[in-house]
Amino acid sequence: MHLRYLEMYCDAVELRSFSRAAEHLNISQSAVSQAVQLLEKRLGVGLVDRSKRPFGLTEAGKIYFEGSRDLLATFHELEDKIRGMGDRVTGRVRVAAIYSVGLLQINEVIDWFRLQYPEVEVLVDYVHPDEVYRRVEQEQDELGLISFPKAHRDLSCVHWQDQRMVIAVGRSHPWFNRSSIKPAEFNGARFVGFSPNLQIRRSTDRWFRNSGVHVNMVHEFDNIEYVKRDVESGSGAALLPEPTIVDESSAGRLHCITIEGASWVRPLGIIHRKSRELSVAAMKLMEALQKDHAQTSPCPASV
Repeated sequence: MHLRYLEMYCDAVELRSFSRAAEHLNISQSAVSQAVQLLEKRLGVGLVDRSKRPFGLTEAGKIYFEGSRDLLATFHELEDKIRGMGDRVTGRVRVAAIYSVGLLQINEVIDWFRLQYPEVEVLVDYVHPDEVYRRVEQEQDELGLISFPKAHRDLSCVHWQDQRMVIAVGRSHPWFNRSSIKPAEFNGARFVGFSPNLQIRRSTDRWFRNSGVHVNMVHEFDNIEYVKRDVESGSGAALLPEPTIVDESSAGRLHCITIEGASWVRPLGIIHRKSRELSVAAMKLMEALQKDHAQTSPCPASV
């Protein structure tokens, strides 16, 4: 029973919400709150600072969370190892992914994976790129899906895929019926882009600069969904990874245009801790993600 309380506490901390932890564990919010209170009573110290929204952790709470997380990880690894002796694939895989990884593609893989391995629970959180690295490094998540992966002393990275970059435009844009376009035509054009602090924006700026073109960046966002919605509204064009706009292209809301004479791609990688052996479930999920890459469909032509 005590391990169950630790699981509720760690879920609440990792998800930064009692209600989200309760939803994830399929229990009531009061049960999570009561579990944390019982832990505090048993320890004789406060773990959670409830005066903040979302709640914060006391110094004791931080120490207890780190130790509890490690204890639960070791316990789950032991269970996975024993169950694996009977060729069963069970357990939980937590994944941190960047917002622009491609929701449609990821959801299809996870739906297939759950059918193949019904005893494995997969939980994916979409966060800022810096948060992906932090969460995997601190072992809040076992796997991370990141673009333009960078070297890290504590993390290993497996190349996942290279996503072709295309120009996305809305139905009212003059380029909507174009199938291809030359970079020189971007000069002075209105573009919607990512925030300057993101690696994809730095790469985009470098590609434009190396091609000798200057675009008019009218709006900037740190979330690809906002970029796509702004392009749909007619604010301008955007340079985006092709798999991320398949759904909008199929619905006719966006059209993707091939860039002539350019081989611009966004590399994606799967990161994990070097010091901790991956669970069987996590390795199976990695295999599913890599296998699915070969089956990714390009954007359909507009009609």
